[in-house]
Amino acid sequence: MVLKVRLEDIPPEGLEVEFHDHRARPQDLGEVVTAITTVPWARLRLEKQGEQVLARGQYRAGVRLVCSRCLQPGQAELSGPVELIFSPPQTPAAEEVHLGGDEMDLVFFTGDELDLAQALRDEIGLNLPMAPLCRADCAGLCPVCGRDLNQGRCDCRRDQTDPRWAKLARLEIKK
Repeated sequence: MVLKVRLEDIPPEGLEVEFHDHRARPQDLGEVVTAITTVPWARLRLEKQGEQVLARGQYRAGVRLVCSRCLQPGQAELSGPVELIFSPPQTPAAEEVHLGGDEMDLVFFTGDELDLAQALRDEIGLNLPMAPLCRADCAGLCPVCGRDLNQGRCDCRRDQTDPRWAKLARLEIKK
């Protein structure tokens, strides 16, 4: 199980690594993650390119998330290709760095070691759904009473205008 790789251990022909990140905690992956259901895994090929190291491969992880509509638990299986460039910092730490679209997979490192586990956690966090759902047809919560509409309808009237907006309903728009 390789979670960190020293630069001197990467031969000129490259290095194949495969690992499971058993130390990852839900909060390491993102604030919507409540549990890890499949331990994060990656298989990477590391190649030196000057001072930089190119890492290409695949990753996989399973997580439990909170549904953004009904607040119930949901599952997400994440997997896909990974392409990262590990690079030493090019500018002083106090100077602001702006990355372009082609540089978004840039991972800065200091010292003589690459933290593959942290890079995998970051990759998983970036690939989490922005608005996770427990299922595609989730009906969500009633905005009036808060009932979970996946468990049945409620008797609330949703066609009523909120009294705070009532004056806007009386406005006439001149054409």
